[in-house]
Amino acid sequence: RDVTHLRSMILILKPAQLLKRPKTGSRFSRMEGMVKIFKNLVPAILLSVAICGCSNAAEKTERRSGTTPKGAQQGMKTYYLGRFAVDVPADYKLEMRSQTIRYAEVVDYKWQTHGNHEHERNELWANKMSEIARLHKPIDKKQIIIEEKDLKGLGSWAKAVQYYGNYLVTESLYWTVLVDYGDVGVMLTIDGADNDMTIANFTNILSHYRYGALDQSARDSFYLNYGKITLPYLEQEKTYARFEGPMEMILRIEMAETHKVEEAGVMDRLVASLAVNFAPGVDVDKIRSGKRTVAGLAGQEIATQMSDDNGKELFFAWEYLGKENSGEYPEIKIGVECPAGNQKEKLKVWDRVLDSFRPLYK
Repeated sequence: RDVTHLRSMILILKPAQLLKRPKTGSRFSRMEGMVKIFKNLVPAILLSVAICGCSNAAEKTERRSGTTPKGAQQGMKTYYLGRFAVDVPADYKLEMRSQTIRYAEVVDYKWQTHGNHEHERNELWANKMSEIARLHKPIDKKQIIIEEKDLKGLGSWAKAVQYYGNYLVTESLYWTVLVDYGDVGVMLTIDGADNDMTIANFTNILSHYRYGALDQSARDSFYLNYGKITLPYLEQEKTYARFEGPMEMILRIEMAETHKVEEAGVMDRLVASLAVNFAPGVDVDKIRSGKRTVAGLAGQEIATQMSDDNGKELFFAWEYLGKENSGEYPEIKIGVECPAGNQKEKLKVWDRVLDSFRPLYK
């Protein structure tokens, strides 16, 4: 759908990423052409379009989100995501979460079995081993798994497996590790060409995991579901979370380090998309747009209603472009998409979420 394509262009994909997509005749080739035009748009053109078609006097005043006190707002639940926290309506469900720190994908689990959880833990590990064994085997290797072994000095129990996780790049060896910390388990996956460095890296990460105390802010900590890794930013940090709630609202939060701050923000991309008629079948009605400071970070916000032959959708987005090579100031994208209707109520939810977003390092 054209609405989906336009929404993705505005929020999710960067011009550099789009240009790497294969030219298959799909929507991505259409996007590529659009982005090539977009990259050639001079600031004067963007400015004239913004003034004529996407701005009004009321929006020239910068919006500044309020400060949320420690603890969740009434009717909201606090989620700790990397080096930030956010309050989300309590009736929203966390559908997906993924996190990376220092090149390692990490997730922690709270054991469902009270008391003796050995069977649950062993079953989790057996399922992971079975999943790895089903991977595509490199043509010049006899088997996927290189070795499985017990690890000492991590939690009360730890298992690790080394394997070929990418059949096309056999020089990069993968490790998956499961550690039992008592009330929780932590699973980590990492790969690298220098095996000794990879082992040292994942051992360091897992040695710094601390269960609980999520409500205690710490400057050099990266927060997971149930605990945190007490390490400062080094490189390669990412957090992604997807929530689903009433009124068919889908909330996405994405944070990642940036090595080059993009010049174009979310509002700029919307203006450019409209200027080059990227999605000719889509009508975009602007609800509000402009600068908005969230968690002390100066970003851009847009709230629109998009419509095509299939119906109408609301799309809200806030973006902070970040600072280079920073864990405390990553690139941040927060967005909501949902069918049209109940606009005031949905904007109220959106504002409460943005107002609650806050750093955990202060």
